[in-house]
Amino acid sequence: MKKIIFLLCLFSLPWLLLSCSGSSEPITGWTIGTATDGSSGIATVKILKTNNGGASWEMQTLPAGCTGLQGNDISAVNHQVAWAAVADPNETGTAGGILYTADGGAIWTLQTLPAGMLTQQIKGVKGLSSAEAWAVSIRGDVIHTTDGGVTWNMVPIKTSSGATINMTQVNRMDAVGQDIWIVDVPGGEWGVIHSTDGGLTWRQEFLPDKRAENTGPLVISAFNNLTAWTAMNMTGHLWWTFNGGSTWHKSNDSLTATADLDDICASGTRVVWIACNGDGRSGGFTARTIVTDGNFQSIVTYHPPYMMEGISPFSDEIAWAVGFRMASVPSDLPAGAIFYTEDGGVSWQQQTLPVDARDVELWKVSFVGARR
Repeated sequence: MKKIIFLLCLFSLPWLLLSCSGSSEPITGWTIGTATDGSSGIATVKILKTNNGGASWEMQTLPAGCTGLQGNDISAVNHQVAWAAVADPNETGTAGGILYTADGGAIWTLQTLPAGMLTQQIKGVKGLSSAEAWAVSIRGDVIHTTDGGVTWNMVPIKTSSGATINMTQVNRMDAVGQDIWIVDVPGGEWGVIHSTDGGLTWRQEFLPDKRAENTGPLVISAFNNLTAWTAMNMTGHLWWTFNGGSTWHKSNDSLTATADLDDICASGTRVVWIACNGDGRSGGFTARTIVTDGNFQSIVTYHPPYMMEGISPFSDEIAWAVGFRMASVPSDLPAGAIFYTEDGGVSWQQQTLPVDARDVELWKVSFVGARR
């Protein structure tokens, strides 16, 4: 009987997997994106939520202050708590903020950011608990809360000797416990900025064999305090560390030579899920990659006409990915798409969006219990 139950759990839908494990909680996830008014060109943040692993999605009600902003990132902490990063679509603008819900998305609020920031364009956010979260602006302002965002505090980015580390174009961040990882694209081979002590001190970590000019780390994923993965702008190689960033290694293999890996997320010490936006003509792809001694064993799936931008793996087998439609494609198709796999990326199913979300270009996705 136990064997039969195990097999049922293994091959069932993800929300049934969770029930088989002994929990009655559904699989909850959020995805964030942007809808742009066709006549005015004004962008508005949009967030969708599922309580059943994506079998159905519902649009969330957001505060009026979201008009004119785009959705950049989202972080699901538990079935009630999530944070989202929003910003002015114009990189020269300064507007932005952090959205927060503590009641499963019934109410979202724009939280007050600290004075003295170079910009309020929040690029990335990572919630660690119902009370603690980290966030970073595109210009490298790092902020931290331990009271659910009632107060956010600026965190100086200084080395152990007191020297300031400057960041000018942050694209992604991640955090696990006391380890916070940030990637600054113009930083090149020194573009990984890492704190191992909860933000008290920081260091730049070296990525070997960069080769390409004018490139730097675009994405970062930390599996634990020792294992992290990154990829550079416009190259399909992966870099990884197994010793907390003391040394990084570059993969022998590459998945693309001309497009960005726009999101990566490790579901194991050697398993990395990837979302790539593609070349703008054939759409983007998702990949589940097992890295052994720098060599790839990858399952790659293209999703035309959608360019993939975000990925959230629940395990080595189950993941969700989101993206947006290429501009050249007729507008009778939804502007965004959510894809789901339960067989390690061998096959993906496109999930159904509600009617009021057909104009939303989806950017990032985060599920409770996932690494992203």
